[in-house]
Amino acid sequence: MINVHDKMFPAVENMLDWTAKRQQTISANLTNIDTPGYKAKDVSFAEHMQSLGLDKTSAAHFGYSDTSSMRIYEVGTTAEKPNGNTVDLDREMTELSKNGLQYIALVQFLNQKIRTLRSVINDGGKV
Repeated sequence: MINVHDKMFPAVENMLDWTAKRQQTISANLTNIDTPGYKAKDVSFAEHMQSLGLDKTSAAHFGYSDTSSMRIYEVGTTAEKPNGNTVDLDREMTELSKNGLQYIALVQFLNQKIRTLRSVINDGGKV
């Protein structure tokens, strides 16, 4: 059965927006890897998830909100270079990979959801 009030699409859209914003932030860190005084940044996921605005019937459920609730913060690191730069290449590459995998998983989930809806629409009246 198709639920016309399905809140999954806006939630996935919001998570795709979050991964895109995080990709931009990590890319900026890598671009500034040798910039004196540059402080590595990241996008807050925990705060973003806490700001989700759907009614929840279970603690395991999640929701969505607009991307304005995302907060960019300086990454706390103990490895500051002599020029004051805090970008750690290993960390940034790891986070870039993780973020890319999250994005791919979200797109695959969304594609499957759309395929399911198409199937229901195309084959729904056939008995």
